[in-house]
Amino acid sequence: MESLATILACVFFTLLGLSASGFIGMHLLPPSLLAPFLQLRAGGRTADEHNHGAEFSGPEGPLVQRLRKVNVVREPETAQALHSAIGNILRASGTQSKEALKHFEAARDAAVRGTDPDTKLASYLDVAEAYIEEGRALDSQHELAVASGVLANHFEENHARLNRGRGRAKFELGWTAAALEYFEEAAKSAVQPEDKVRVACDIAMAHTCLGQANKAVKTLREALDVLHAARKTSNEQLMPDDLHSALAADVHFRLAEAFHSSKNSAFAKAHYSKALNLLQKFSGAKAKRVSAIRRGIKYLEHSIDPEFHCPRKSNLPWDKAPATPLKDATFVTKINLLLAEHRYDKAEEELKASLNTQSRPYRTLEASKALNILGDMYRTQSSFSKAAKQFRQALHAAIVCCGAGNDAQTAYEGLRDVRKELSAEDQRVADATIDRYFDVLKKDALANGHRETEENLRVQTSSQGVTIA
Repeated sequence: MESLATILACVFFTLLGLSASGFIGMHLLPPSLLAPFLQLRAGGRTADEHNHGAEFSGPEGPLVQRLRKVNVVREPETAQALHSAIGNILRASGTQSKEALKHFEAARDAAVRGTDPDTKLASYLDVAEAYIEEGRALDSQHELAVASGVLANHFEENHARLNRGRGRAKFELGWTAAALEYFEEAAKSAVQPEDKVRVACDIAMAHTCLGQANKAVKTLREALDVLHAARKTSNEQLMPDDLHSALAADVHFRLAEAFHSSKNSAFAKAHYSKALNLLQKFSGAKAKRVSAIRRGIKYLEHSIDPEFHCPRKSNLPWDKAPATPLKDATFVTKINLLLAEHRYDKAEEELKASLNTQSRPYRTLEASKALNILGDMYRTQSSFSKAAKQFRQALHAAIVCCGAGNDAQTAYEGLRDVRKELSAEDQRVADATIDRYFDVLKKDALANGHRETEENLRVQTSSQGVTIA
């Protein structure tokens, strides 16, 4: 009886919270639950709660007010149900994942104080999923290991969720093939349409990262069939419109990525557009996913390969992501798109990965161009010392390759502009590099039959704020 009461409490508060957030309709609540919910939202508040209601103006507000009156030591089951419901509301908002994690952790701690093993298992799984969303894959693995040891009465009903969690953790740690095995095991035991679709997207993501786009397309088309059947048979009662739109958008986005990677531009564009259209109808659409779709469309228009989320085993030097060659016609276009989005970390990663394919010291025009871009990026971020280093290397590469041409001039102008922000020692190094540039410039001018004198070069350099020794 105690276990049943706990489950009913958890169901009540979760339905209550999701109804308040708009993720499911109020009309879907049975009358026995709708009446107390309306009382909580309106007439059930005390004068003191009305005075402090503005502090919790979101849909989680009534639950937070209720939680304040609960003693977790005496009522762990109630505290767990409330924290879990609040966490689900905050996660559904798409913008408060960190706060959601805090409530899921509190729900887990409360569940540990209780006696119901099913609640404990569910709470551990909630925390594991929240850790993945926060980029904490190792912490997620730990929670899943503990969850595996819970002797729940309904363990088999959570088996798909447990294996999916294991797969997500493995995937984020770079073990894609192992993750795929867990995802496929999860698919075998998934019962609910939502679970089937989510794990299908995971399987497709793993296949795409492994270069198996055709397998991804097959799995995702089956997921669309599941969604269609769920909408047709449920009469919109078991799957609300927002949930259906969110899941369908995920499937179409993964299909777009798969077709994009296999150079099927027409199909890729159609699925990107469908995913974007679905998310724009969905009130809880995540800005991050919308941005990813729009980025995919831009990349497709510029014949740039899609930007997959395929984590690597970063500690293994031989397991690095393949770099885009600096000579690739789309490379600079992609970097410019990244900089336009202010995604400086990603731009830096791409540039350095490509530079790593070049021998040191750099001696090519392509390396000079990449180093100039890096220097400009660091200058924009006011990292003047780092910018100066890139400009010096760019200047050397350009001179060795092609003399004092346009790329050498770009590097010189960059170095000249950041010089005043450098330390005295770094200024001396910059001056020596600039000296070399003007020596080469003078030789090139004389070789071309010009009569520009060394004095004119000194005047030109001095007017830019650089003193030649």
